[in-house]
Amino acid sequence: MFSPQKIPGKQHNEILKLIAIITMLIDHIGLIFFPESTFMRILGRIAFPIFAFHIAKGYVHTSSKMNYISRLLIFAAISQIPYMFLLQTYNLNILFTLTLSVILISCIQYKKWYWIILIGFIVIIPKYLQLPSFEYTWYGLIMPVIFYLYADSKNKLVIYQSILTILFIFLESEKIIQFFAIFGVLLCLYFPTNKFKIYLNKFFFYWFYPVHLTILFVILWIQQGITK
Repeated sequence: MFSPQKIPGKQHNEILKLIAIITMLIDHIGLIFFPESTFMRILGRIAFPIFAFHIAKGYVHTSSKMNYISRLLIFAAISQIPYMFLLQTYNLNILFTLTLSVILISCIQYKKWYWIILIGFIVIIPKYLQLPSFEYTWYGLIMPVIFYLYADSKNKLVIYQSILTILFIFLESEKIIQFFAIFGVLLCLYFPTNKFKIYLNKFFFYWFYPVHLTILFVILWIQQGITK
C-alpha cells in the first residue's frame, strides 16, 4: 500500500493533474466535435489513469476519509446534469465511479468484505440489466484500487494495470486505443518529479470537470442552433 516515502511530492501531483485535465479536455472535444479524430481520443486515454492514481493518493493523504468521499460525491452530483446533456446519456459520470472506488479502498483497508462484494455488484450489475450504469464500470472502480494496493512496486503496477486494461478491452468490447491508457500509468510512475513546479488550488481540479462539460454543451447547443 501507499507509504509516505513512495508518494511523489506536491509539484509532481499538480503537473500530472494538469496533464490529465488537458488530455481529458482534448478527448471530450474529439468525442463531441471531431469523432473521426482517433488521435484526440488516443490522447484522452492518458487522463483516467492519472486521475485514478491521484484518487488513491488522495485517500492516503486526506485527514478525513468521510470529507474526501463527500467532496467527490458533491462534485459528481454537480457534474451529472451537464454530463447527461452533453453526452445524451442517463449513465453516471466518472466521479461517481471514483467515489465508489474510494469507498472500496476504505472497505479493503478495514476488511469489510460484505461491502466489498456489494460495491462490486452496484457497479457491475446495472450495465447488464440495461440500467443507468457507472462510466468505466468495473475498470474505473478497480484501477485506483490497484494503485493503492501496489504503490510500493512499479513493476507490479505496470503489469496489473496492463492486465486490467487488456481485460477491459476484450470483455467490454472496448476499442483497442484504450490500451494507450498504459501511457498514463507510466506517467504516474516515471514522470520527472524535480523538473516542474506548478501550484494550483485543489478545488480547481474539482471544478474543472463540471465547468468544462457545461462549456462544451453550450458550444454544442450554439453550433446546433446555427446549423438548423
